[in-house]
Amino acid sequence: MKNTLILGGGIGGIVASNILKNAAGDSMQVTVVDREVNHYFAAAYPLLMIGQREPTDITRKLTNLKKKNIHVLHQEVQKIDVTGHQVSTNQGVLPFDYLIISLGVEYHTETVPGFKEYALNAYDFDGVRKINQQLNNFSSGRIVFFISSLPYKCPPAPYEIMFLLDQFFRKRGIRNKIELILVTPDYSPEPLAKPKVGQSVRKMLAEKGIELITEAKVLRIEEKALILDHGTKIAADLLLGIAPHWTPEVLRKSNLVDSSGFVEVDLHTLETNYPTIYAIGDAAAVKLPVMGAYAPKAGTFAHYQADVVARNIYLLSRGAKPEYTYKGKGT
Repeated sequence: MKNTLILGGGIGGIVASNILKNAAGDSMQVTVVDREVNHYFAAAYPLLMIGQREPTDITRKLTNLKKKNIHVLHQEVQKIDVTGHQVSTNQGVLPFDYLIISLGVEYHTETVPGFKEYALNAYDFDGVRKINQQLNNFSSGRIVFFISSLPYKCPPAPYEIMFLLDQFFRKRGIRNKIELILVTPDYSPEPLAKPKVGQSVRKMLAEKGIELITEAKVLRIEEKALILDHGTKIAADLLLGIAPHWTPEVLRKSNLVDSSGFVEVDLHTLETNYPTIYAIGDAAAVKLPVMGAYAPKAGTFAHYQADVVARNIYLLSRGAKPEYTYKGKGT
């Protein structure tokens, strides 16, 4: 029996494990390794933030995968031996025939002075729950949402959040007492999309009375204030942000990554420089062919990447040639 090890129980890992197990059945042992007990559906964080979802609505036990004969190990990955085909964890060594790396990224609030003390992370489950509590008690003042650095996951999310905040306060009848400001290091909303997309988003923000500040680098956060690199100090009653994030240390210390710490992969197969080892989702260095920039990182892309990789692994395990290719699909 062949053995596929999947590192990470996020969107990519869950989709890959299901597709591969459904295809291979008893001919393939599929194991998901994650240090967390639960899977949190991050795409619903904006709705959780404004109370349209409850924590239980977007939380599932990873052990639910066992119902489909998928092995689940709650362990922390410490080392990936690409030549020896084994992964070391805090509980032992796991051999593999095929490996799918879907470890995502980690948030580092400590890299922005004052973030931990004075802001809430809008991309973190616990942070979002705290934001919901703050919003329910917020009746007037200025809310500033900031993006700490590039690249960041799910580029549309900050704009979605701002529109949801606008809706949230309008429903409460206090929108006229609330000031909303979005601060981004990008020169335009959705800079990787066509110019008309950014123009359209700018127009919608203006129509909703949401201020947009572009090309702004966050230097530090003070109590009720955001300090930017061009000498601007933005006062705020509530600071919400996206913390800098990059791949886990186990990947950055490996020989799998590029200079930015993302796992180098073939654009079409998601295979790394080592045969039978793949990377998908936020941790993968999928770049746009023309621009050379990283393609947007979001769960929808991880889903389709997982589909391609899982189906190709199944074919390889049967002695056939891989025939599926990733074409940048995300919707």
